[in-house]
Amino acid sequence: MTSMARHALDIDLDDKTWFRYAAFDGKTSLRESSVTKLDSLPALALLSGGAETFFAFLMFSIWIFSYYLQANVSPLLAFMIVLGGALFVFIAKRIAIYRKYGFGSQWVMTVSKEKLEVAKLAQKNKNAKTLTIMRSDIAEVVFNYTMDKKYKRQIGGRTVKSSASVHACEIHLKNGELIDIDNMRVGLFNLLYLLVFHEYPLVYRYCLSGGAGGAMILVLRLLSLSAVASAVAMLFFNLK
Repeated sequence: MTSMARHALDIDLDDKTWFRYAAFDGKTSLRESSVTKLDSLPALALLSGGAETFFAFLMFSIWIFSYYLQANVSPLLAFMIVLGGALFVFIAKRIAIYRKYGFGSQWVMTVSKEKLEVAKLAQKNKNAKTLTIMRSDIAEVVFNYTMDKKYKRQIGGRTVKSSASVHACEIHLKNGELIDIDNMRVGLFNLLYLLVFHEYPLVYRYCLSGGAGGAMILVLRLLSLSAVASAVAMLFFNLK
């Protein structure tokens, strides 16, 4: 299936294809009357695309500059300059993230059978405010997903295992309003698990829309950190 057309799925809560990574407080004791609070995912806190690109540019600049330092200054001085520069950029970025999101995990959503509470932090809309959404006001909740196949070789051949990836969540209200959930702050597998459990009106779209931008930023982060780490390691071994 590659269509973006909306469709229904009959998902079982014990299906590891979907809920292998679902984990939240109270999962094993869920009841119809349960009120479950979800916290943010601090490790995935992202700045704007421009800010992330700027900090990545600084990291790549340090990596390139390390080769100049290696050839023109003493090994110890080169190592200290590169390490100090990398730490400065890292700390500056953490400060920017803390100013935007605060320290540690924070409450982002509350899910019960009757209603959803959605924090400002959980919404992509920059002008959003904390919302209380009654179940009766919800037309549908749309999840964008794809299925990834993993091949594992074993005696007698190979097995194929499928794993779902959830990229976006939109809450459509009956009055036409749309609430776009921030997939970098809310664990979408946890949210989907709770909405399936409480039998909310769910529909699905097989597409990457909503997740590609965040994934690209995470790749950019990884590449820039790897570049600086290689520069620090190179200069460290030059000390010997």
